[in-house]
Amino acid sequence: MATDERLWAIERLAGGLGELVTVIGPEAAPVVERVKARLIEAMAARDDGRSPEALTALAAAMADLVELGDRLDPAEGAMMRMLVSAFIEGLGAGDREQVEAGLQRIQEKTGKPHEPQG
Repeated sequence: MATDERLWAIERLAGGLGELVTVIGPEAAPVVERVKARLIEAMAARDDGRSPEALTALAAAMADLVELGDRLDPAEGAMMRMLVSAFIEGLGAGDREQVEAGLQRIQEKTGKPHEPQG
């Protein structure tokens, strides 16, 4: 996966987070803001060529999403943990298909339609 494709995957994920507040309610807003901040940190690290730091920040952001799922419903949390793991693994491995599939499933959970990048 080219660097610009990784860029779009993280940006698209960050761009769709607002839907969580709409779907879940205002109690999700603090977590969503924390996730956005961590994604911005991940993007900055990635843009500076600090890939390990970018993946660490991304993993922290995703852990916050899993925590939100756990609070709402343990089964949702388990599903989010699986989706997030696949998404991060795909980013780390440069596997575009895995990233796209993971992003699609995450976006479906938030109610936002997935638009594949090609």
